[in-house]
Amino acid sequence: MITDRAKASFDRLLVSSLKSGMPVAGASVSVEALKELGKIKERKIVILTVSSYLFRALAILYFKPDAATRAYFNRHADEGAHALGDDEFYDRVAECGNVVVGALNRDLGAIFPHVGMSTPNIIDKDCMQYVDLLGCSLTKHYKIVLDGELTLYATLCVADYGLVDFHVDPTVEVAVDTGELEMF
Repeated sequence: MITDRAKASFDRLLVSSLKSGMPVAGASVSVEALKELGKIKERKIVILTVSSYLFRALAILYFKPDAATRAYFNRHADEGAHALGDDEFYDRVAECGNVVVGALNRDLGAIFPHVGMSTPNIIDKDCMQYVDLLGCSLTKHYKIVLDGELTLYATLCVADYGLVDFHVDPTVEVAVDTGELEMF
């Protein structure tokens, strides 16, 4: 069971993670909750998980491999930079998802002692029909507008394996630091 305050806290942490992890080259980011995704046109998704003994949280980012999305993820390149090939484009989108979920993992790790994060997987949106098999107690959708031009979507799904109850104080600003590289 996921308590209402834990659901609100998951939401708050993911929104903060999206705002800190989605900008490329200083782009503005706005995130709003949606009741449902409806018939989105994005055909690909990046899926990552943060898991503990008590829950598995799936963060899912929907995108189209079109010219506008490619241009956004190539923004920081030098003038005259080459167009992104498919592999390089998918790597950049996956790394963006990795940064978003890395922030979520860091924030949840401060609350839960044993959390782990998956690597990003890019799959077709049609695979989303199987997410219901996980028995998620929390599913929430988001609309993300990047620099007022590009719209992407995200979904947070949380399956619980016990009582999940924690609180992130809404009056305290959640850190938006994207972290630092760890060397092993």
